[in-house]
Amino acid sequence: MAKVLIWGDSQAGTPGNAAKRALVAAGHSVTVVHNDSKSPIVQTRAPYWDQYTQAARGADVVLLIFGHNSLATPATEAALRKMKMDVAPPVLMSGPPQYPTARDHAEGDALRSMNARIFGDRYIDAYPVTPLSLPRASPTNPHFTPTGAAPWGSAMATAVQRFLAGAPPTSIAPVTGGGGGGAALGPPEGAGRLALAAAGAIGTLGLLWWLLRRPVRRNRHRR
Repeated sequence: MAKVLIWGDSQAGTPGNAAKRALVAAGHSVTVVHNDSKSPIVQTRAPYWDQYTQAARGADVVLLIFGHNSLATPATEAALRKMKMDVAPPVLMSGPPQYPTARDHAEGDALRSMNARIFGDRYIDAYPVTPLSLPRASPTNPHFTPTGAAPWGSAMATAVQRFLAGAPPTSIAPVTGGGGGGAALGPPEGAGRLALAAAGAIGTLGLLWWLLRRPVRRNRHRR
């Protein structure tokens, strides 16, 4: 069976170990490393980078799990691309989860969109499996209890096994908006856009007809 490396920040802890239990039950060998409070930017520097690349050498697949220790900036994107491209095994990625505070959730939305862009169908969207109803360490805490982390861990384990079987780990559409469940917010696609265009054209023609039908007033000069 496969050797799986799970690597990340504190979100690779409880959720990562939940994924490990499911993967081990399926016969895989799993190593979990979580460097708490350390962003992707920090983990592409010494001493973490050497530790990561060495651990990845013996793996068949790597699963990165990150929360929001850094924002969705060019530096964070460059670090994640480095972690994806500069090791031999294929790299999957998950995180961030949904967050209970407005500020954290807004930061998570931006990271989620960025991560989906970087990893494509190797990005495992955590939003559908981390609703705010799941138990956390405290009501406003970004971290889950073992029970709360179980759905996310199960989803990641399933995605890894799909990938190992030769199928895309996920079939999600590109993430473009925030909110629970990953629903994209923005202009409609396909038929929706055509309907909007048609409505706009009809409105324009109506305005032209009204202008042409208006009676023309003669300009009378007052004396």
